[in-house]
Amino acid sequence: MSINTKLKKLEDKAMAKGEYAVAAAAAHLLHDIGCVDKQINLVGALHEVGYLQNSFSPYWKEFRTDESAWIERCLARLVTADHDYWALAALLGCNGPTTISIAIGQGFKSAATRLYERFDKPKVHVDTLYLTANEEVLHPVLEIGYDIKDMKTVDMGRARALSLKNKQWKPGDRMGDGGLSLSMQAKLPHGAWRSVWTAFKTWDA
Repeated sequence: MSINTKLKKLEDKAMAKGEYAVAAAAAHLLHDIGCVDKQINLVGALHEVGYLQNSFSPYWKEFRTDESAWIERCLARLVTADHDYWALAALLGCNGPTTISIAIGQGFKSAATRLYERFDKPKVHVDTLYLTANEEVLHPVLEIGYDIKDMKTVDMGRARALSLKNKQWKPGDRMGDGGLSLSMQAKLPHGAWRSVWTAFKTWDA
């Protein structure tokens, strides 16, 4: 089945189910199949409405022939956009260390790392990154979490700012606790969250 036929079937199916954002993303991509931003929008929209990995992994294969270029474009959108959930979710399934490396190449700095456990699955390594720091306020913030076995991203977060309780925080210090403003999070196999404010806690030494 050609990608155009697949997209048309997806558009019709999404319209029938009332998934209008997916239908619109598929229709827009049909009119400009080579547009990376429209490809990103479709993948992100599929995740947002709860499609599972086996549904959108064919689109990963179709669109991510140059995964580094895909990551670069998603990150470029996330630098300035507080509400670009689709670009965030489109990073799921990419190579985690590569995503972190490209983000650092774009000017992000690593503030902390941590591991968390999942039931019956490998641990997730999370790197908290920020672009600029004004004393204890970091802006914007990315959290890139990847499966330590297959190295694929399974947990992506982005916030406008992170305000730390430690008013004397300097780069290299332990981060401790704080709060994330205008945050959003995307996870595999599913999960999409947005919050005006959410608590932040690290376990860095």
